[in-house]
Amino acid sequence: MVNSVRNRAVVLGAGMAGLFAARVLADVYAEVVVVDRDTLTDDGAPRRRVPQGRHVHALLARGQQVIEELFPGITREFAAAGAAYGDVTGNVRWVLEGRAMRQPRSGLDLVSASRPFLENRVRARVAALPGVRVLERHEVVEPVVADGGRRVTGVVVTDDEGVRHTLDSDLLVDATGRGSRTPVWLTGWGHPAVEEESAKVGLGYTTRHYAVPDEVMGDDLSIHVVASPASPRGAVCARVEGGRTVVTAYGVDGDHPPTDEEGFTAFLASLARPDVHEVVLRGRPLDDLVPYRFPANLRHRYERLASFPQGLLVVGDAVCSFNPTYAQGMTVAAIGATVLRDHLARPGEARAAEFFADLAREAVDVPWGIALSTDRARLGLTDPHAPDQRAASRVTAAASVSDDVAVAYARVVSLVDSPEALAAPEFAALVEAALPQEAVFAREVVQVTTGGLTFDVEVSGPAGGDAVVLLHGWPHCFASWTDVIPLLHRAGLRTIAPNQRGYSPLARPEPVEEYRLPLLAGDVLGILDELGVARAHVVGHDWGAIVAWYLAARHPERVRTLTAVAFPHLDAYQEAYRVDAEQQEASSYIGLLTAEGSTDYWLGDDAARLRELLAGADNALTAEQQARYLAFHSTPGTFHAALNWYRAGTLLDGRSAFGTVRVPTTFVWSEEDASVSTLAAESTGAYVSGPYRLVTLKGVSHWQPQEVPGLVAEEILGVIGAESA
Repeated sequence: MVNSVRNRAVVLGAGMAGLFAARVLADVYAEVVVVDRDTLTDDGAPRRRVPQGRHVHALLARGQQVIEELFPGITREFAAAGAAYGDVTGNVRWVLEGRAMRQPRSGLDLVSASRPFLENRVRARVAALPGVRVLERHEVVEPVVADGGRRVTGVVVTDDEGVRHTLDSDLLVDATGRGSRTPVWLTGWGHPAVEEESAKVGLGYTTRHYAVPDEVMGDDLSIHVVASPASPRGAVCARVEGGRTVVTAYGVDGDHPPTDEEGFTAFLASLARPDVHEVVLRGRPLDDLVPYRFPANLRHRYERLASFPQGLLVVGDAVCSFNPTYAQGMTVAAIGATVLRDHLARPGEARAAEFFADLAREAVDVPWGIALSTDRARLGLTDPHAPDQRAASRVTAAASVSDDVAVAYARVVSLVDSPEALAAPEFAALVEAALPQEAVFAREVVQVTTGGLTFDVEVSGPAGGDAVVLLHGWPHCFASWTDVIPLLHRAGLRTIAPNQRGYSPLARPEPVEEYRLPLLAGDVLGILDELGVARAHVVGHDWGAIVAWYLAARHPERVRTLTAVAFPHLDAYQEAYRVDAEQQEASSYIGLLTAEGSTDYWLGDDAARLRELLAGADNALTAEQQARYLAFHSTPGTFHAALNWYRAGTLLDGRSAFGTVRVPTTFVWSEEDASVSTLAAESTGAYVSGPYRLVTLKGVSHWQPQEVPGLVAEEILGVIGAESA
């Protein structure tokens, strides 16, 4: 029954979100007017003002379920009109982290069609509803407000001849997408600014349609080579109506697929698996390569507003716009329509605060969380070997061998089940049953005597593995590599991590001159000699990196590869210190470490200043890690001896030129590292003549082995793998 406040609803935008909203509004309003500025046709061509319309679109299984609920029989209609139709897992080849997922039948329907195809058929169903009217080629000027901006009573629009019209409304629904002007209107009416969240992704993709012989894809309706942290490029190849196959390749953080034939094909060939590339090689292009750019995920937090006018609601991308490679947009819009339907079923006017709260909880929060966490991983902003990322990798690995895991994973990414389903004990049991158990190696601390000094050295890993020497920095010890070591073991490497001169109790000569760099490097060579290692991969962090650079430059016959973490080539550092104010400021802390009485300064008052240093936000150490180093340096004599590395003057003496490094080298540096300037970091490559890679991290502190051990391990393995190839 239509009541007195439900005479007319006006929907701004005839995209999918606007059409879904119009569908549920038509159940309770006498008239529903849908306004759009485009010419709305059913010729299959993308709309002029929907630039992403020509690119691949996917309707997730949950979206298909909701659309079928809103428009009974529409799935059969899609299929009858030529859309590809099948099973979400049985007819989709998912490639996750380079592995093809199993393809059992899931019971979840897949509809694969172009955006114009889907939109045209949904719009036709909406337009056929009693009381629905579609106004095309009309521009929205602004809403009409009353009661001092507390109520919206209509909207002013202009037709294609520039004539203004006012559409009175009992409810105005903004479905104008990412470019919605509601936030601007609200502040103009005296309401608080809408809190906005933006997460940069720097996505770019390129699309082309092909004619592909049926046998090339077999029973697969779609192939998804999904981007991952290790391979952040991806592509989707999907059959759509008209006997066409659409291919969209994508990359993040500015790594965009080219729009020329050779470059596009090469981009596809660079993916984790060649599945899509092979399809393209067998296909015949039907149109030009077309690019699209998506800078950032964007969310407006309407649910947090203290006030909002009556008679206005916002839906779809105008609330939250997701990375389109996750195909969440249409599905979230459909779920949002069910939230609107539930609120319209209540007596009286829809209450904005309650609607936006339910919309956030029931439609937006989960896909927003999935999009942001996945984007962060693809952008290299998370540690791939952190517990949550490691667990995610195990799930995708298990999905390649277990039907049950594959179906459970597909149900979550299709928004049918909550992500909590992947944390359930019974699911964890499925994953563990599908994967082999990883070997755990005992980590033995041995004493190695060389040059009259005895060092505590942790030696572990497979006995026959290639040796990797891990050199710690200040104020650390070999425990700084605790979380990196198991990751190297998994790759078959043997690790050697000494507590260096001054840190091992039986290797603490008193004279400061005994801590000169050639002696520190000689300790490492002596340890290798005693352990029977002729050549090793050398890794160093902080001061350990300085020693590692020295070894690579002066003793290349003993160093297979070099991975330097946090500290650049010393020649680059000292040159930057001479000319760069940023590096001069970044080096000012050295005075606190070398001044007379520095030991007492740091350890006095129950080591208050050392505690403060370890707990500093720029160090990003956990409480357990802080306690570990505090206990280590509270042992009498340890901290004083460790400071002798600085007192020896190596950092700034200007006399420690290393010369060129010829071994394969990776330098890992963080932009937020307060001790190394950009000039010092970026000029380091000039001092390496061998294969060289500079890895610049963002949002990571100076203590990378503890904060992002997986990223550090990945770079170590990368340079080792390249050298071994």
